[in-house]
Amino acid sequence: MLRDNALKAKILAGEPTLGVWLQMSDPSIAEIASLVGYDCLILDNEHGFASLDTTVHMMRAAQAGNATCMVRCPGSDRDYMKRVLDAGAEALMIPMVESAAEARAIVDACRYPPQGRRGYSAPTVRASGYGAAPDYAKRANGNLLICVQIESDKAATKAREIAAVDGVDLVFIGVADLSGSIGLLEQPGNAKVNPHIARAERGIRAAGKPLGTIPRPGHSLTDLAAEGYSFVAGLADAYLLRAGMQADVEAFRAGIAPTGKSSSKPDVKKGRKPKKK
Repeated sequence: MLRDNALKAKILAGEPTLGVWLQMSDPSIAEIASLVGYDCLILDNEHGFASLDTTVHMMRAAQAGNATCMVRCPGSDRDYMKRVLDAGAEALMIPMVESAAEARAIVDACRYPPQGRRGYSAPTVRASGYGAAPDYAKRANGNLLICVQIESDKAATKAREIAAVDGVDLVFIGVADLSGSIGLLEQPGNAKVNPHIARAERGIRAAGKPLGTIPRPGHSLTDLAAEGYSFVAGLADAYLLRAGMQADVEAFRAGIAPTGKSSSKPDVKKGRKPKKK
């Protein structure tokens, strides 16, 4: 269903925004995340295992709250992007963009003519409420938020050109893959990575576009907001579930004696049966 893009409006207004990664393709998790107040749900179709069907169910569930649904596509395939947009995605995140030409092709695939070449079937798609919003095609280009990811050293050197492309609304620095591209995988906090991140930041700011990223050692979500990042996203549903379950198991194991009995002392004396009340 068509609605104003709250995430895009907040970013344009200069408000810091918070997203959460949803990789488990569960509509109930999307519903909870939207209700608790996240600005954006990143429906991860790159590293998650959602199908188009489950992505649609997650978008429906998210409308219980006010979170904007951003679909991270597995790549820049124009046909995939078209289908996700027709299904009702309010924002797209495209990974591993390494040139201005790639960014222009992405924008071209996502916009209706004359600004782009997105295929038209507005009266029949979910994004228009199956025709309930007759002005969908007129509003779609301006309402959509397009986020491209800079995730390599090659892309960092071309950050300004990528960010300057008309129609790119947000540039997200993927520090995990960026560190890997210079031989420091899983070390985004390594001091050797900082100059590459800084180069990307300078280029994006020079183009006048908002920045997004994930936290890294020494740069928490709130630190990044203070540094001028418009959009940050740290936690993922799979991590939250595992961490919560692990904490539950560890608390239980710590609370029982090695014999398997509770470590707390019983209320009755040894060898005596408790009295019936």
